Amino acid sequence: MRVMLVTDIPNAVEAFQAHAAGTNGGMHEVVSFCAPNGEMVDKAREAAPDMIVVHVADPNDFPFTELQSLNETAPLPVMFLADDERPEMMTQASRAGVVAYLPVTAGLQAFPSLAEWTRTQFLAMRELKTRLKEKEDKLADRITIERAKGIVMKLKGLEEDTAYHEIRKLAMKRSQPMRVVAEQIIDTESLVLCKG
Repeated sequence: MRVMLVTDIPNAVEAFQAHAAGTNGGMHEVVSFCAPNGEMVDKAREAAPDMIVVHVADPNDFPFTELQSLNETAPLPVMFLADDERPEMMTQASRAGVVAYLPVTAGLQAFPSLAEWTRTQFLAMRELKTRLKEKEDKLADRITIERAKGIVMKLKGLEEDTAYHEIRKLAMKRSQPMRVVAEQIIDTESLVLCKG
């Protein structure tokens, strides 16, 4: 696994590499490292690591907003090693995209297993976020279509099923998704009501 190490600790790369060998013979390679400063996002894009490991002396000084920015544009599994057990620090790290927040010694000693666990959890969370987004989009589509159906029922004096089929027929005729046609119906009604 290709790892980008973000650290402000002298000899952290050597300490990390001493624990990077997996029990199955796999090796975790440090492909890039940088200090926790403004270079982190650019370095991550340049190095294209499989995961990021943050190992800092004081998490209070860590630029979580930069990590959050990276998480929003190019999400990666992130393991954070720090001996700061305050819940608010863990919450801040989690909001920035950290998947595993671990004590330094435990994180280094069990690194190969924890790195794989971090990656697996990241992939599972990404899949859940994708499913949630799909469900939210479908719900938004349904709400829009229901609203347009109400407008068609009111304007044309149609029953619910008939109004739905009218929107569906119009969408097929225009080769557009029903949501787009429904939005056009809503926009048209809003335009008519504004002029009236």
